[in-house]
Amino acid sequence: LPEYEYAISENSSYMHQAIIYKKTLFEFIGKSEPFSENDYNFAGRPPLRLDLYRYSDSTYYSIVNLHMKCCDSGLDRRKKASAMLYDYLLADIDNGYSNFIVLGDWNDDLKDDFGEHCFNPFLDDDRFYFTTQKIVNDLSQASYPKKPYYSFLDHILITKKLLEQSNSDFEINTINMGNFMNGYETYEELISDHFPVLLSF
Repeated sequence: LPEYEYAISENSSYMHQAIIYKKTLFEFIGKSEPFSENDYNFAGRPPLRLDLYRYSDSTYYSIVNLHMKCCDSGLDRRKKASAMLYDYLLADIDNGYSNFIVLGDWNDDLKDDFGEHCFNPFLDDDRFYFTTQKIVNDLSQASYPKKPYYSFLDHILITKKLLEQSNSDFEINTINMGNFMNGYETYEELISDHFPVLLSF
């Protein structure tokens, strides 16, 4: 893909995160992996942060890609990781910068009962918004589509200021890749057991 550039994590113990961007639209500013020295609650996969400058609106954006802990002690570690991430983002927001997009496999469903997910720090702060809240109750859009565990585990969190700056509504939906790859089984075998989630604004 010659029109695109990418950044890939270097400190994940396995299952690296990556971010791909179009070179004609964005200028690379910097890459970091917060919590690389303290990644237990992130299951050995510290988040990948990419800072970009977008030419069309002369605006800086920060994308944070994460893959939270699943299973076993997962919930407790996800809660701690979420609190760590919240404090980390708040440090920049308190200094006047708030163009964040945080996305990836949170391994929790926004439909879960209070206390049974890791989202509370962000849900309790009206500066943040989970764009996936729009579609989380539509089972046909489940990002983890395997019977009998249909669930929405992959979320895109943004700072509300980012949407306000764009002066537009947004589109959010899960892409059923099985429709393009001769069924879910083929997609799962070759790429992932989770569907991608699209945000456009």
